[in-house]
Amino acid sequence: MKERGVTEQRRCNRRAFLQALGAAAVTAAVPERRSVAKRPNVLFLYTDDQTFDSIHALGNNEIQTPNMDRLVARGTAFRNCYNPGGWHGAICVASRTMLNTGLFLWEAMPLEKEPRQLAMQPLWGNVWRAQGYLTYLTGKWHVNVPPKLCFEKVEHVRPGMPKSVESAYLRPKPDGSDTWSPYDKSLGGHWEGGTHWAEVGANDAIAFLKEAPRDRPFFAYVAFNAPHDPRQAPKEYVDLYPPEKIALPKNFVPEFPAAKTMGAPATLRDERLAPTPRTPHAVQVHRAEYYALISYLDAQIGRILDALRAEGLEENTLVVLAGDNGLSVGHHGLMGKQNMFEPSMKVPMVLAGPGIPKGEQRSALVYLQDLRPTLFALAGLQEDARVNAFRSFDALLKPGTGETIPFRREVYGAYMRKQRMLRRGPWKITWFFGGRGKPGIWGLYNVVEDPDECRNLANDPAQQQRVQVLKQALLDEMRRVHDPLKLDA
Repeated sequence: MKERGVTEQRRCNRRAFLQALGAAAVTAAVPERRSVAKRPNVLFLYTDDQTFDSIHALGNNEIQTPNMDRLVARGTAFRNCYNPGGWHGAICVASRTMLNTGLFLWEAMPLEKEPRQLAMQPLWGNVWRAQGYLTYLTGKWHVNVPPKLCFEKVEHVRPGMPKSVESAYLRPKPDGSDTWSPYDKSLGGHWEGGTHWAEVGANDAIAFLKEAPRDRPFFAYVAFNAPHDPRQAPKEYVDLYPPEKIALPKNFVPEFPAAKTMGAPATLRDERLAPTPRTPHAVQVHRAEYYALISYLDAQIGRILDALRAEGLEENTLVVLAGDNGLSVGHHGLMGKQNMFEPSMKVPMVLAGPGIPKGEQRSALVYLQDLRPTLFALAGLQEDARVNAFRSFDALLKPGTGETIPFRREVYGAYMRKQRMLRRGPWKITWFFGGRGKPGIWGLYNVVEDPDECRNLANDPAQQQRVQVLKQALLDEMRRVHDPLKLDA
């Protein structure tokens, strides 16, 4: 009994400490509040493991996404939105920590294991809250502080991924056999609790929109676990995508030769989803199930957008659709997001609402986390003075500006101490760890002319000057962002 009392006291002390931190964070987050009259609401639809080329209206003719297409038609889509990478295999942790703290990769990294320090950062929800916004969260959080420190109303907080089962891995077998089904509700995962988590998230968001006060703007953080594996969807959505009709990626190979040394071995959880070497059938199955879950997620997003209109909120609400990181799903013989290729580094990002150009696209290089200062700028708010790692791209959202306004000259990417990337214009240079005592493996790609990154030009004699310039640019950027890896070009 005594031990139980001591444990309970410790819990109470910890709760009190975290509450104090939360109060301090709200108080210190931003300067003086302004009037909240007529400020736009913000509805942030955050997806998990959604690659950039998984929206029909943006060029993927295989997938059905009518509601994401609606947003593309009434807003502006960014075709080159990058996540800077991650410090371990759960790339979503780095992506979400950067977005919610405003810190760049290597400054955010130590905070994952220091929740007390993390709680003292100007967390995104608190900055909105301190300037008069009602803040709301439902779904995936995966930032190492309690979400109630940053959001006034919190529902159905989800973990990094739904629970999976062993039969969801190394499938289908080389002979084509399979014992796992994406619509078998008895397997749990997204079906845990009886209702698919994507539907629960939509239900929560719709209820919030109905109840939200009309005299106070809101910031609603609606974070889905979809389309993260296990890729489960109702049968009618799975039936939309017969695997034999799904095209293989142009860069399909049975096995990526440097997967082990670059930190994406066949034993990595993401890579275990399909057997190695990959077969065309296995990749088609996984891509079909990926598309099915995205289409089901799209239907839930449609329900939210319909509710936004029905409640009379559409006209004064900035709607953002974005992903936390991309995913390979068979590109280059890889299944996960622990690599520097475009499908893993780039995410969809679409903004729609008051003042946003309709039906336009931008090819400017941006980071996903640039979204944070951008939304503050669009809402007429101030970012916390301590946050300066990312930049607002609100100037790119002026009607008719097209591609006339320069933004970032280059973007950077990293994975652990195993991989690095820098893109400048159409050119991208990559470095993969070659193994202990071995030189790294360099790549050079023109991702405009060769979007599937099939042609590595790093050893092309005609490209050696470009290679040297981009290597030096990568080294310079690594120093600027305090990259802990000492890479010798």
